Amino acid sequence: MFSKELEDLIQATLEDGVLEENEKAALVKRATAEGVDIAELEIYINSILQRRQRELNKEADARREKRDQERKEALGRICPNCGKQIPPMTLKCECGYEVPTEKSTSSSATLLFNKIDEINSKYSRGISVDSGVWARRRREAEKTKEIIDAITLCPVPNTKEDIIEFLSLSCVNARYKGGFFGTFLNRLIILLGVCFVIALIVIISDGFSGEAVSNGFSFFIVFGIIAAVFSYIFNPEVIFWNKRADAWRAKFDQIIMKGRSMRGDTEFQKQLDYYQNEIGKK
Repeated sequence: MFSKELEDLIQATLEDGVLEENEKAALVKRATAEGVDIAELEIYINSILQRRQRELNKEADARREKRDQERKEALGRICPNCGKQIPPMTLKCECGYEVPTEKSTSSSATLLFNKIDEINSKYSRGISVDSGVWARRRREAEKTKEIIDAITLCPVPNTKEDIIEFLSLSCVNARYKGGFFGTFLNRLIILLGVCFVIALIVIISDGFSGEAVSNGFSFFIVFGIIAAVFSYIFNPEVIFWNKRADAWRAKFDQIIMKGRSMRGDTEFQKQLDYYQNEIGKK
């Protein structure tokens, strides 16, 4: 239908499933130069965009289905009361806890994960492997901020069943990655500590002279700046993950407080104790 050069340009332009005005103008200009009918070009472009959108929707549905399955496994196969595995097709644990058989599709957890799926889907469009490192990091930072805002603004559930569901999912998503070296501040503290020790050795080896102190101070400043830059660029995925984990922990604390205010149910309070103990291990 089109020349190989024009076809390659169309495919490259629509790779991210988004057509900007300047990109459309470039395609029209190239097609006009080759004598291509613009109406045919627009029909072809729209068909590609629709196919891309269907693919993105399918991916979003797959993520949502996976999330629902994880939620079912978290609530249906692990007893929130004693922590033991519940056999499949069993609705009651050995300790006596009964697994809920019906879940509300409008629970706070469901609404939140649907919102997070929408955010992930939005940011999966418009970025490709050819994007620069800083462009991808900027988009990841923007996505992380939106997810954190969604978690922070999510309403606290007010029923016992929804509270238990939210707590179990919070425990999964509140896991920190990278250990002590997994946050920007901790990495910076470690590297600055190393710089300080080396600078101190330099000063001591030169007999605490004025020049030695000056050299040691200069060393600490220069390598401190390098350490700060290294701390920021090192493994950004871990940094963004741990920021989201902090938001999940803050929401977990809010929900625990809500659950503690619902007195009069000893078994429910035991479940709260179990999840509070679980998140303390992470």
